[in-house]
Order: sequence, then structure tokens, then C-alpha cells
Amino acid sequence: MGDHDSLVKRAFGVPRYVAGELRSILPARVLEHLELDALEVSPKSFVSAPLQHRHADLLFRCPFRGRPSYIYFLIEHQSEPDPVMAFRCSQYAHNVWDFILREEPKRETLPLLIVIVVHHGASGWTVPRRLHEIVEGIEDVPELKRFVPDVELLVDDIAELDDAAIAARPLAPFPKVVMWLLRDARNAEQFLAHLSAWGKELERLVHDDPVDDDRLSVMRYILKVAGEIPFEVLQQRLLDVAPAAEETMATAAEQLIAKGIEKGIEKGRVQAMRETLQRLMRTRFRSEVDDAMLQRVAEATPEEVDHWLGCFATAEKPADVFDA
Repeated sequence: MGDHDSLVKRAFGVPRYVAGELRSILPARVLEHLELDALEVSPKSFVSAPLQHRHADLLFRCPFRGRPSYIYFLIEHQSEPDPVMAFRCSQYAHNVWDFILREEPKRETLPLLIVIVVHHGASGWTVPRRLHEIVEGIEDVPELKRFVPDVELLVDDIAELDDAAIAARPLAPFPKVVMWLLRDARNAEQFLAHLSAWGKELERLVHDDPVDDDRLSVMRYILKVAGEIPFEVLQQRLLDVAPAAEETMATAAEQLIAKGIEKGIEKGRVQAMRETLQRLMRTRFRSEVDDAMLQRVAEATPEEVDHWLGCFATAEKPADVFDA
């Protein structure tokens, strides 16, 4: 999820990029009243920790008819959409309102809040969009509907968009390319099949990104998630459709290689520390050291093993190493 999460937040954490997305999916009547040029991002997240591997979220504030309003983006990372997403979004919306009321305790009304779900699973959105659709028995007694809370999700289902539909959106090159990648990059065959349609946008991205950050993010993402494609094949296919991306691709590859080497060195250093501590414990405490202790050291985090090595110097028994 990390690759998708970071790329999406980079693309949709920038107000001017988000404004283009809103112009693509909101009704024209709503857009008439939203002052998108004044859109600003809030760093607050409302997704609970156990669900952060499934969803990323971003909150924006935007004037609506002169009053502060809020737009809440939820990005679904699951390949299969969450069947109770309508309920989860209802919870998140209430969390946002609760946050606003705590920030503005004198408020007597709630600001407008629009919840948008961006889904990029290959299967498309196949689950209910309304909360009432997952409430048992409500359809049997329609008179109940006005007493039961409801919400309808605005779902931007990227899997349902073809190349032309994404390209036609009023988006800058970076978020436009990101939407294509979220749809295709995890499937090597699909990625290569659609690559030629995106050559011009990739070249626009290279030319329109003077500080390299966006284009490098895109290229690193491609190299990481399209891993089953041999590098030479991927490189040639990319350069065939976007020759201007050659330098960016080489830089991204060098960064990933350097990061991999750095991780390998760190992993080797930590393993050496674990083995050193195991050897010291066996030497000093001999039969007092059991397999469970050695296994605990073998599975220790870098911080734990570093701390335990420091404790070993004054330890009088094995337990002193771990309990200090």
C-alpha cells in the first residue's frame, strides 16, 4: 500500500491538482458555488490506525457561497471495494464534523461536507454507495427511511475510465499520469498495453516539472510496481513513447538502487549485532540461555538489540538483558 498511498497523497495533496479532480467529478451546479481557487489542505487524518493500510484520506477546506465548507477525500487501496464503505464514510464524516465543532466550540450549525471516494481496484466499484442499501429491513418498511441516517458516496471509480476519459480531465500532467498508473501499473500486461497512449503526457510531465520531484515520483513508482517487467524491456518501451524521460528514468533507477544498497547494509549491520549479542549471552550465561531467548534476539528490532547490547555489560543474569 505504501507506494500507492505516497503517490496518491502527492498527487491529491496539492490544492490545484485537487481542484482539477473536483471539476472532473462534481456536478456543475455545485461547482458554481465552490471557490476552488481558495482550496486549502488540512493535515488532519480521520482514518483509524487499523484501517490505514486500506484507506488514505485527505481533508480540504473551500469556501462555498462565501462560507467555509469541507471536502473529504478517501482513497480505497483494496483491489476489492469495502462492502461497508458507506458506513465507514459516514463515520469519517462525523469525525470531521466533531473535529470542527471542537475547533469552533461556539458553532451552532455544521459546515457543508462532501465525501469523495477514489477507487482504483481492477474490479471496479461493485458494492453499495448508499448507507441505506446495507441497513437490513429498511426496504421492507420504506416509512423507516426518514428515521435512519443515510449517506450516498460520490465514487470516482478509476477502473471504469478509459485512456481518453482520463486524458480529457482538466488535470495537470502529474495527477493525470498518476490516475493512469493507479489503474494500470500493477498489471504488467495492462500497463504495457496502454503505455503508448500516455507517451505525450509523460513528456509533458518531464517538461512541466522544473524541480523534478513529480516526474521522479512517477518514475520510481513505475520501476517499483512494474517489477515483473524486465528492466531493459521497460526502459525501451518507455523511451519509445517518451524519449524525453530518459534522464528521469536513469535518475530514478539510481535512487532505487542506492536505497536498496542502503537497506541491505543496514540489514547486515543489524544482523551482525543480533549474532554478537547471542554469542555473548551463550558465552557468559551458558546453560541459563534457552532457545526462546536466542529467538527473541533473532527477531529483535534494531532499537531493541542496540539497547540490549548496552544492558549486557552490567547484566548478572539473562533476564537483566531484556528487563533493563
